[in-house]
Amino acid sequence: MLRTFALLLAALLGWSSAQAADWPTRPVHLIVPFSAGGGTDLVARVLGQKLAERFGQQFVVENRTGASGMIGAGIVAHAQPDGYTLLVASPAEIALNPNLFKSMTYDPVKDLTPITLLAWTPMVLAAHPSFPASTPAELIKMAQAGQVDFSSPGIGSAHQLVGEYINLKAHTKLTHIPYKGAAPAVTDAVAGQVKLTVSGMPPVVGFLKSGALKAIALTSKSRLPMLPNIPTMAEVKGFEDCDFTNWFGLLAPAGTPAPILDQLHQAAVDALKDAHVRSILDNQAAVPVGDTPAEFAAFIKAENAKYGKIVKAAHLETH
Repeated sequence: MLRTFALLLAALLGWSSAQAADWPTRPVHLIVPFSAGGGTDLVARVLGQKLAERFGQQFVVENRTGASGMIGAGIVAHAQPDGYTLLVASPAEIALNPNLFKSMTYDPVKDLTPITLLAWTPMVLAAHPSFPASTPAELIKMAQAGQVDFSSPGIGSAHQLVGEYINLKAHTKLTHIPYKGAAPAVTDAVAGQVKLTVSGMPPVVGFLKSGALKAIALTSKSRLPMLPNIPTMAEVKGFEDCDFTNWFGLLAPAGTPAPILDQLHQAAVDALKDAHVRSILDNQAAVPVGDTPAEFAAFIKAENAKYGKIVKAAHLETH
């Protein structure tokens, strides 16, 4: 009986290896848990184009929105681990939701395998030109004096947590207005429907350059070389530990064969070194990374811990 089991296992492993060696033989789906036009979507489309060139197969970007990114992430978490369904993720569905929601349909650690951190951008507090505050100090003073609404891509987004972080630090009254994705959140800020937004850089950088929006502060530790005149929240006394980025990572369902993961990792890293890709990311104020799976896993763990502290302090957990 043991011999029969061993032969069956060997046959299955051989079949899996053959499948991995032939991969991909059909289109690969890149699931983006947020709407088209946001930072995650933009990075996914740039990556998908390069991967399609590399492997000679389509890499189709699918926007599967809803539930703070959990619908899209859940689709990948429960997909067949065959390399044909991948996730281009942001902090929300990987590092934030486990802290915010008591019940989830997937476990980001057990059900998903990190491949590489693709890129990151600082988040930015950007406002309609008519917004009274133009500097971090002015914004804090204004939000201490009265309620200030801000838009974000959705409930449970890292963007929302930036506002909560400022409230905790400075006793401000920043009030979150969730949208269904970055694009509509930014569009309403440009239109003046909501005067302030917290966004990743890709959806707003064009509006900042044109003057349709004004940048009040970045949320990263340091200023961006490509936009050196925008101050950071970390430059404000009491906010020295402010370091929030909107990052974009590539993950696969747990159990995906190692040869496929290795191919995807190398292809993604090579894509991020491509001059054309780097130029596109630079124009969107996004910094390419391309780290190892182990480094990405450690990064996710640290992000989870950071946001967990804010969620707990702001009493944002669901029951």
